[in-house]
Amino acid sequence: MTDGPDMPSALQVAQALSHVLRAKLADLAAETISLTREEAALCLGLADGVAENLGRNDADHS
Repeated sequence: MTDGPDMPSALQVAQALSHVLRAKLADLAAETISLTREEAALCLGLADGVAENLGRNDADHS
């Protein structure tokens, strides 16, 4: 995840997603939760960024 002038840092995105998901999962009686397209896209972007970072770390240690 690259940081531009208007782009939040990966940490800020992770913290925001954590807050959203924690609130949605707080209802323990709910069998399902729904994410907006934007929330799902942010989750995917964060997961891709983590996977890319871990892949680079693995390559550096090989």
